[in-house]
Amino acid sequence: MMTWVCTNELMSNETIVDTDKIYSTGLPPLDQRLGGATSEQFGIPGGSLVLVLTPPESNLSTLFAQRVLINLLELNENSIVYYIHSSRPQHIVRKEFKAYNWDIDKYIQQERFQFIDMWHITSSHVASSSRIGQIDIRRKTYLKDTYRKIVQVRENSNSPCFTVVDNLLWLKEEEFDLQASKILDFFKQITDLIQRIGGVHFLILPVGILSKTAENMISSTVSGIIEFDRQTLGNRKQDTIAIVKMMGVAYKSEILDITPDEVDGLRIESTGKI
Repeated sequence: MMTWVCTNELMSNETIVDTDKIYSTGLPPLDQRLGGATSEQFGIPGGSLVLVLTPPESNLSTLFAQRVLINLLELNENSIVYYIHSSRPQHIVRKEFKAYNWDIDKYIQQERFQFIDMWHITSSHVASSSRIGQIDIRRKTYLKDTYRKIVQVRENSNSPCFTVVDNLLWLKEEEFDLQASKILDFFKQITDLIQRIGGVHFLILPVGILSKTAENMISSTVSGIIEFDRQTLGNRKQDTIAIVKMMGVAYKSEILDITPDEVDGLRIESTGKI
């Protein structure tokens, strides 16, 4: 577990990122929709902040982010993943990786996979304090400070950096999601930091948790949106995934079937089964 405190603003505003690089997700059915007919590379552009919209009752979006992060580590030498977890404690997240025999321990030993703990910041003893805004500020500040620290890592090591924030549910507390100007300013700051880091970064947001205004505000500031959906067909559930937005690369917004897979974690197929 890592706890970072970095309250000073970085002096440099220089953009050092790999915006001309395309990062493969390691999922061929998805990569094939992330690149036009004339593209030499398929995937997500460097410097992308991708909002992953998910039904609250499904965990496939988390599984998706975990699988892609492992793939990014394997495909990019000297890269580093930061797993910012706020919805579950670290030992539960580790179990999720181990359920599919995804070996994150070797990357942890190499200091290429690091957990960033927001779970305890959002724990009950913090949430029970007086309602004067400290909870909200602490979480926002902690996340921004985390990205500032990653900017420093990027500048010092030049290692590709990838992150996931596993749940934005904490934005709901203190009605921060109803403060349109504040939420827009916050995500603009996060976007500016991501532009200085490069790599690929995921934010997982359960649909319907925040106000529609807040969701639209966040959607307008991110560079990519990947949407999961779940429908009931007879006595079974059908899960789908679609690329809704991806700036910097030609893409197809085709709806694809997605199902759990005991080997690869998940399987993505065209609804036409091409």
